[in-house]
Parts: sequence; C-alpha cells; structure tokens
Amino acid sequence: MKRLKYVSLQTVDGLRDNIAENVQRYKFGDFQDLMSEGDWSIELEFEADLAPLAELDPSGGPEAEIQNSKKVWAALGRLPPALAYEEGIWVRLTHVDCLEFSRQRWLKEAEDTKAENLVRRHFFAEGLNGRRDDNALSRLWWNAYIANKVAPHTLVNPLETMLRSADTRSNLVERSRLASRAQLSAGILRLVQSSEWLREHEQNFRQFMIVVNRMGGGIVFEALASADIDRFMVDCARRAGMPT
Repeated sequence: MKRLKYVSLQTVDGLRDNIAENVQRYKFGDFQDLMSEGDWSIELEFEADLAPLAELDPSGGPEAEIQNSKKVWAALGRLPPALAYEEGIWVRLTHVDCLEFSRQRWLKEAEDTKAENLVRRHFFAEGLNGRRDDNALSRLWWNAYIANKVAPHTLVNPLETMLRSADTRSNLVERSRLASRAQLSAGILRLVQSSEWLREHEQNFRQFMIVVNRMGGGIVFEALASADIDRFMVDCARRAGMPT
C-alpha cells in the first residue's frame, strides 16, 4: 500500500492547454521529463494498492469493461467519493500509472487530429460528465461505485447487467438522479437480470424505462419493501410490452 498521488490544478491546466503540442507523447512516448518541472506527485493521506491496474484490458467491449471496472474497484474501492471528484487523481493515473492502458484503449491508430479530441475526452476528467462517462479510469471506478451502491456485496451481477449495453449504462449510471436512488436502481437491475424479454432487445429496455420514468415519478421507493418494488417493475414491463 502506498499513498495515492495526484497532479496539481496548474499542471492539469497546463497539460490541457498543450494537448496538440504533446500529442506524440500521448500516442508513443511518456511524460517523465515533464514530471520534474511541475507538481506531478502530490501525495494524499489516502493509501491504495495500484497493482490491479497493471492488468487492465484495453480491448474494449462489455466483458473488458466489466473486468476492468472490477480491477479499478479492487485498487480504489476505498476511495471516498469526495476524493473521486478530484480531477488531478485521474489525470495522474492516465498520464503516468496507466498511460499505456489509456493510449491502447483510446488512441490506438488514431490520426493526430482525432487523437487530440480523444485525449481531451479520455485523459482528463473535467466536470461530472468527464469523471463519470469519459476519463479512461474514473468511468470504470464510477461503474463499480454505482453497482456497489445499488446492490452492495453483489458486485459482479450488477456490473454485468449495467454494462451489457450503452442504453443500460446510460439509464443506470449516466442519469445521476436515478443512480442516487439505490432502491429504484436495484429494482430495475433485479428485473433485467430475471427477464429475458428485457435483455433480448435494447428497444424493449428503452420502452420499459420510459414507463418506469412516467409511472414512478411520485413514488417514494425508499419507503417500499423490495417485493413491492419488484411488483411495480413487473407492471411497468408489462405495460411496455413484456408478455405475461
């Protein structure tokens, strides 16, 4: 276990302002020479074992996303959400500790002009959307954080359900209001896991979520038992077209 490091805001801004100048570093090189010129290694009180990050799979696809989310959680699952909002942590990881993974995942064979936009999106973590959806490492942490929040102690199945398609992740991770309602999200996950109809076509899941959002607006799910939430979910699915 070692203290987790981050880069200063000034360093983040300097890197962001010079993406075009450094694009060859992102694609083929590193930032070791620049690390002596700025605040690249500020230590936090928080300690972590980053060894699992060496095994991240850059191939892409749902299975890699699931396994990578588990590995990031193994390394950083104890990271307090307040610290997870710090862009400097994720910029340090993408530029130093996980540079090779980040470039293989997002920059492989990209032309320089396209690479600049990809770097800005996946090597930095500006704002909520940047941290939650785009940064090469923080999006994986967020996947696992939401899965663990809505279904504690059963990480694998929630991740597999949440990341099975872009639509599922969009509804359960990218919609922060839904993600903050653990009981509601857990009910959706339970039905998706048990219903072949919902998993069969993305359009089925989209229609189901339309009905859930329409019918669930005034319901206090936090006050309901799991069985009552499950009955509500089945009713919504049937209204969306699921066979009885």
